[in-house]
Amino acid sequence: MSFITIGNALGCTINSHRRGWDGSICKNAETWNCSAKQQFRTDYCQQGDPRCYHIHIFEEENPYCLIDDLGIGWLLEPYPEVLNNQVLLFWGKRFQEPRGISDINARPKDYVFGAYRVRNVSPQKINEFKTLWKIEPYPDGWTRFQQPYILTVYYKSIIGGVYLKEVNRVAVENMFEKAAEQAHNPHPNWQSPQDAERFEHFYAHLHEWFETAREDAGKLQQNMVRTYTSRSTIPSPMPKSPFEGLKNLEVKKASSIVTSSKPAKNGISIYPLLEKEIAKEKIKTNYSKEILDAVMAVSLTKNILLLTGSPGVGKSSLAIDLVEDQERKIIVPVGSTWRGREDLLGYVNPISNDFEPTDFTRFLCKAESAWRKNDKRTYLIIFEEFNLSQPEYWFADILVRSQYPDDQDKLRMIELGGKGIRGINTTSSKVFVSPALRFVATLNNDHTTLSLSPRVLDRASIIELTLEPRTTLGRAKLELEEKQIMSIEELDALLKYKNAMFSLRAADSLKRCLENLPVLDLNSSWDALDIILLQQVLTKVRLMVGDPANDNLIQGLEEWSEGYGKYLRKCASLINGWTEALKDGRDVIQA
Repeated sequence: MSFITIGNALGCTINSHRRGWDGSICKNAETWNCSAKQQFRTDYCQQGDPRCYHIHIFEEENPYCLIDDLGIGWLLEPYPEVLNNQVLLFWGKRFQEPRGISDINARPKDYVFGAYRVRNVSPQKINEFKTLWKIEPYPDGWTRFQQPYILTVYYKSIIGGVYLKEVNRVAVENMFEKAAEQAHNPHPNWQSPQDAERFEHFYAHLHEWFETAREDAGKLQQNMVRTYTSRSTIPSPMPKSPFEGLKNLEVKKASSIVTSSKPAKNGISIYPLLEKEIAKEKIKTNYSKEILDAVMAVSLTKNILLLTGSPGVGKSSLAIDLVEDQERKIIVPVGSTWRGREDLLGYVNPISNDFEPTDFTRFLCKAESAWRKNDKRTYLIIFEEFNLSQPEYWFADILVRSQYPDDQDKLRMIELGGKGIRGINTTSSKVFVSPALRFVATLNNDHTTLSLSPRVLDRASIIELTLEPRTTLGRAKLELEEKQIMSIEELDALLKYKNAMFSLRAADSLKRCLENLPVLDLNSSWDALDIILLQQVLTKVRLMVGDPANDNLIQGLEEWSEGYGKYLRKCASLINGWTEALKDGRDVIQA
């Protein structure tokens, strides 16, 4: 699994301190809100014990940052050199004398305090159970800003750890450019005279340092690949790589389609959801190694997989790719009016007394026939919009029968009724739920769907799918300007809690528009992006008057408009209309 994109910066949250982080303890620390916990300030800071990790970050003589092992040990233990030469930002909450961070209802903004060009990272053993990581910058590779700079750059969390964030390189360079403009004001207010020189030096070399960081990360990646290849015959699990592009290079021969179940160590047969290495690689590339591991685990633990995620994230595509053979899979669209098993299985014809089967029931019969012939390959049933109606009403028979052991034929039988199944060559009206059947269901979470009961959830495994905009564009084979990608990423970060994501469908629509700019009479790719974001992202947003959560969202959207409204005029105009509507007491309901 990749942790960071080669060439980008990193960032992390730190506590806020007075007197410029000069290494001294805050006066009246117990009352000073630096974002550290009250108990910590009482037990240590107030007693003059300098255990705070962050008071030396911008110390004049010997700056360094301490990070708890819980925050970064997951990365540095296997790769202690991975941060060397990387650009690391520090941000936190804006503070004022004499109380520190204001205790206000609205969430305070994050501000960037400064940055390192990391020279070295080393473990500091406190005791047998406690380790801290000491991050030191180059003597000429650190800076603090003239004043805390509002964090407007796009960043995202890194899978594997919660402390470090990945920060877009171009956004960081733009931020330093704007900070440099502020620094040239007639009356600059630097913490010390050396700060101005340090900032100018850092800003002047930032592009060069980013290139060095990219080269070093690339070399590290290549070394890891060679190491993994040489160790490919070792059965022990391989560590994860911190950079993108690295695959699980354990050497395995690509297997053909599985023709029989695989016995596990405990004697339980496994009917795999993924049969080919190419399908595994596709999931790992499109999503992550974690998602692939989760899908593989379902083969051992459950026979029902529930895929959830925002519309357009690729739930259906992933489900369809699990089994390649078209004859061994079926898609069943769930209807909102389904209220009983007849909607899924069929009904008894009152005239002929035959059971009228659905395509689903015919597929069950096909799977049963294969099983009786000792064909133990996986048969896949995909339910689209599984929770559009209550599954317990129409899925109960399958849910119960599929849980019985493989050798309990009678218990796995469903009595359909009637004298026989029409169109099926059988003398009974029963159908067998084959142990080789696997069920995959796609879920959506909105006002049109219903929640699942514990009875269903206990028998299923849930995997949530997410796609970053950059990955989405890559899957659509779209190449955009970096500034255009940033506009999508930042809007996506703002609207993800409104389920208004930039989806695969939006990416495909954008691709069609870009391929037909003359036909659409559009002047540039920005115009096409403006239309797609307006029609397929912003129209998903609902804002209610009086909802305090909307205040921060509107503020963020206004800042986004300031940065990109010059290029995305339609989107900026719509957002401006939202602001006016909420001020007038009108809800924003796009659909």
